[in-house]
Amino acid sequence: MIDKSGEQNEEVAQFLGDLAVLRLKTEYRSIKESPATAFYRPCLQHSIRYKRAAGYFRSTVFFVTGGSVVEFARRGGKMLLICSPELEEGDIDAIALGYAKKSEVVVDRLTSQIDRMLSDDATAYQTRVLATLVAIGALEVKLAFRADRKGLYHEKIGIFVDGLGNRVSFKGSANETWSAWDPSGNFESIEVFCSWRGGLEAERIAKHETHFDLLWSETDPDIEVFSFPSLALDRLKQAAFKGLSDVTGTPSQLTIAKREPMSHQLRAIAGWEEQGSRGIFEHATGSGKTFTAIVALSRHLDKGLPVLVLVPSQLLLVQWAKELRDEVPSAALLLAGAGNNDWKLPRRLKSMTDRDPALGARLVLATMQTASSPEFLGKVSGGDHLMIVGDEVHQSGSPRNSRIYDLATGPRLGLSATPTRYGDPEGTANMFRYFGPVVPPSITLNDAIEAGRLVPYEYFPHPMHLSATEAAEWTDLSRAIQLEIARQRTDENGRKPISERAKMLLIRRSRIAKKASAKIDLAVQVLKDHFEDGQSWLVYCEDSDQLGVVLNNLKSVGIDAVEYHSSMSGDRDETLLWYRKFGGVLVSIRCLDEGVDIPSISHALILASSQNPRQFIQRRGRVLRKSPDKDIAVIHDAIVVPVSAEQEQDQMGLLKAELVRSIEFSSHAINRAGGAELRAIAIEMGIDPDTLSDDGIESDD
Repeated sequence: MIDKSGEQNEEVAQFLGDLAVLRLKTEYRSIKESPATAFYRPCLQHSIRYKRAAGYFRSTVFFVTGGSVVEFARRGGKMLLICSPELEEGDIDAIALGYAKKSEVVVDRLTSQIDRMLSDDATAYQTRVLATLVAIGALEVKLAFRADRKGLYHEKIGIFVDGLGNRVSFKGSANETWSAWDPSGNFESIEVFCSWRGGLEAERIAKHETHFDLLWSETDPDIEVFSFPSLALDRLKQAAFKGLSDVTGTPSQLTIAKREPMSHQLRAIAGWEEQGSRGIFEHATGSGKTFTAIVALSRHLDKGLPVLVLVPSQLLLVQWAKELRDEVPSAALLLAGAGNNDWKLPRRLKSMTDRDPALGARLVLATMQTASSPEFLGKVSGGDHLMIVGDEVHQSGSPRNSRIYDLATGPRLGLSATPTRYGDPEGTANMFRYFGPVVPPSITLNDAIEAGRLVPYEYFPHPMHLSATEAAEWTDLSRAIQLEIARQRTDENGRKPISERAKMLLIRRSRIAKKASAKIDLAVQVLKDHFEDGQSWLVYCEDSDQLGVVLNNLKSVGIDAVEYHSSMSGDRDETLLWYRKFGGVLVSIRCLDEGVDIPSISHALILASSQNPRQFIQRRGRVLRKSPDKDIAVIHDAIVVPVSAEQEQDQMGLLKAELVRSIEFSSHAINRAGGAELRAIAIEMGIDPDTLSDDGIESDD
């Protein structure tokens, strides 16, 4: 029960405010003018009403504005908020078709979000502030859909009103979130209009307020607006303080404590221990599997016993080294591989993996290439005292890396979003035999999105064709591949192996599709039509030639893009730092495969379309990583399809491979109809899209 006594008095009730005393600029940019301090707080302090329409809302905004929101409420101020509920496209479709009641679906989503915010130490206090404002009537929330169910309601306008009739409105890129207003958050900008300046500014304010009032009255024909569901409202109010007197809003409440494992991570570790400390975490990108593994290995280190961590690349070696130093700083850490050679010193590796607990907590972090070498394996002190952790564990199953399986160890833990090795049943079986089975339950992409660890996404495939020259080259290579395979003798299983020459021909042929000339025009058109300032786009290319052409063609239409790839000189890190801070268009090669972490990517255009299911699943997962104020991701995909099944029969295999990716991507997108056109193309060409399988070939670096 909320105690409203003492919250308001006559002085509060008579407060009018005067926005006209403020000397407001016509625009604010977050890094330059600090809109939270220079604009948002002063306007709240001189207002009695705040009308706000925002795409999404996060309760952490109250800690950017400090106590001004609470004081606004104590003076009798009221905030009216319209925002979009975070529903999946399937939910909206079910509502539209009458399969589910809107109230039930929305309540389910909202209550899970409220519970998640309250269970997280980083957001629990802010959420209780939000709940208190709702409970005392200082904040009223309504939700909005687009009436046509296409896309999201993502408008961003606000109107401050004082008791003298003055108004200030603003419009821009800022959501009602911490990262939108705080200088250390996103780079955002807003335009500001003041009624007392008259002229066009007064007209703009009138339009903004008329539009907002139409929405609030729930009579706008294009936007469906409805009240916050009572069941979800009750759940929120249960978390409220007794009154505003209990709300301090001190900055200390924003302090995020040292990371603690979440419930799904603790369940995973318990399941692994129940399997005799053997098994693989099949957890989607974004689920925190690295930290889960660190929690598990820390328990082994606490006994004074050593741990060997294996990673497949130099970049992951660097990332793991940072994580281990941050989370287990007391453990001795030895790096091996990627230019780190101290492990070769006499008895160094042997002592770092010795079973003597008196030597203390020890960690050896090695690349798989180094760890599988005879020299490394010959220096390790194997035995049941040694724990082994394999990140991207599927790569340990390659013929070279699997020599690691000769190493005797105790606890074994593998990590991979997709542990099965495509086209390599023997390597897969050897991997599971050594590390153990998948620890149930697996965490899928949908699970990660549902739990809020990844953002939902929209998927837009763009069908296109090879040029006449490219199609002819494809046909010639297809014939050469058939002849090469026909020359091979059948093995004991009655199959003809793929020779090294056939593999090279296959690679050459696949690059024809990856570098199709039509993809250049597509890249320019997609960015011209959809790129907006403030967004972060990644254009994913096959090689430096394609990257260069894309950069030049974008520049010719006025789009300034930057490049990023592993062969760049010393400005590579600076480029990535600039992009993470300011966004724009980044044209890159293989950066997602190499483990580069760019959570701020809001849009991706995939030109280099891998036919390896693991690669395109991993690329998608990295695009969906969470970032402040990133509510949704958008993926554009270039899909090569034949002009005619009869005239280009040799491209049907390519079409099937492209369809596997497109159907996988569209089946998890919020706009699930995105792949409808491609399914229609497949059916027209005699392919049943529901019978396609992801029979890719594993490609180990």
